[in-house]
Amino acid sequence: MKTKSTLRRVILPLGLIIALFAVSAPGAQALTEHKYGGIALNPGENLWSGAGQTNITGNIAAYTGAGSVSVCQRTNDTTSGVWREGCAIGAVGNALNLTPYLGHMLWPHIKNNSPWVHTIEGWWYNT
Repeated sequence: MKTKSTLRRVILPLGLIIALFAVSAPGAQALTEHKYGGIALNPGENLWSGAGQTNITGNIAAYTGAGSVSVCQRTNDTTSGVWREGCAIGAVGNALNLTPYLGHMLWPHIKNNSPWVHTIEGWWYNT
């Protein structure tokens, strides 16, 4: 009798945990990637992605050439009236860095943050 009680205490919760992970989150959507940039930008120059949406989840700026180059991913949040910006050497941002601002009107940009002309690439993501 004690074995059945122990099995129920272990197996039942374990089964519930497995079932919980087997069911996907309702409303979960795949992200769509949009590439932009890939052209030479002057020092300090911004490039707009061409997008302005309320479902943007992330923005990435990257320099994929040789050497170390500072790049920025900048997003104009016209709902709040501010620029959301991150800068780093090589690459900055990710596909989900703007999720706190879902519902805001966002306009992704990339920026060459170095003192020389470089080709900067960008990717923005939405649901």
